[in-house]
Amino acid sequence: MIFAPLDLSFGALESDVTFVSSIAIILGAVFVVFELRDNKRMLEAMNEQAKAATIQARASSDQMRLTNEIADMDMIMRLYEFANTKEFQTSWLTVLNSNIQSYAEFEKMPRDEQVAFYQVASLFESLGVLADRKIVTLATVEDMFLTETAWEVMRPFMDGVNAKLGGEGFYYFQKLRDEIAASHRSQQPAPATGSR
Repeated sequence: MIFAPLDLSFGALESDVTFVSSIAIILGAVFVVFELRDNKRMLEAMNEQAKAATIQARASSDQMRLTNEIADMDMIMRLYEFANTKEFQTSWLTVLNSNIQSYAEFEKMPRDEQVAFYQVASLFESLGVLADRKIVTLATVEDMFLTETAWEVMRPFMDGVNAKLGGEGFYYFQKLRDEIAASHRSQQPAPATGSR
């Protein structure tokens, strides 16, 4: 018979298959252990990468904040340098020494003295915009510039410009002055009340 050499015993075949399947299960378990260990290492590496990315993002954020603070301080220092130029100081002295009592007196002034008022008001308007947008603090402006003095000396001019422009003249200068005055009021100690 042709198939005689292939005559296998099912009992021998069953034990061979059981042996092979046992080896396959053991090899599969070993493979799973190696895969789990590799996955654990990969998860640890990913966790370390995430931590490093967080630290880098925090450092970048801090660097951006410091760069913005430096740029803001640079801007205020440039304004301060401008305020210390001979041209501006001449305008400032013109405004301080003018002693105008009304807008009509301002209109009678020579043109270069009128320009001095606009120049001083424009500087404080710029400072007001920067303070309103939180680019500079009120404390910085107050430390470096005489906002309230400028406002009081220029009040007749400011009232006249506002009347002429329907209240739209140098809005941020006035807002800056009002906020500085409000900060002074909030810093004043409350009057002592005592009972006798």
